[in-house]
Amino acid sequence: MSDEIESTQIHVFGADPRHAELEARELREVLQQLDGAQVRFARPEATRSTEGAKGQELLTPEVVLILTTGTLALARTAIRAWVDVRKSRKVRVTYSDGTVTEFQGGVSGREVKALRDVQDGPSGRSGAGPGDER
Repeated sequence: MSDEIESTQIHVFGADPRHAELEARELREVLQQLDGAQVRFARPEATRSTEGAKGQELLTPEVVLILTTGTLALARTAIRAWVDVRKSRKVRVTYSDGTVTEFQGGVSGREVKALRDVQDGPSGRSGAGPGDER
């Protein structure tokens, strides 16, 4: 096992800047529970200013976290589990070697229920069958 500490950028996307910040705060809390992990908000990069563009950095629906840890595999698992909870969640992880991994949210609770309802339909378990008095 390596004691090497690595820093990773985690880009958390949202529907709008406020949503991205809320999601990033929630993910930060999850990652801070990992042993030896330190998570902080990255400083907003200076955006290239164009004439007439005021406060463009405020319009970006993305927040960047910096994760420093010796166990990136565990952090990756925690990020995946967090993202899978909601379909709307999207995260891009940029590792120190330049490798990029993107995670997109899983199936929503409503979609899971709809899939189960379809499975249990007429051709499923709840359909008419031997001994079924419907």
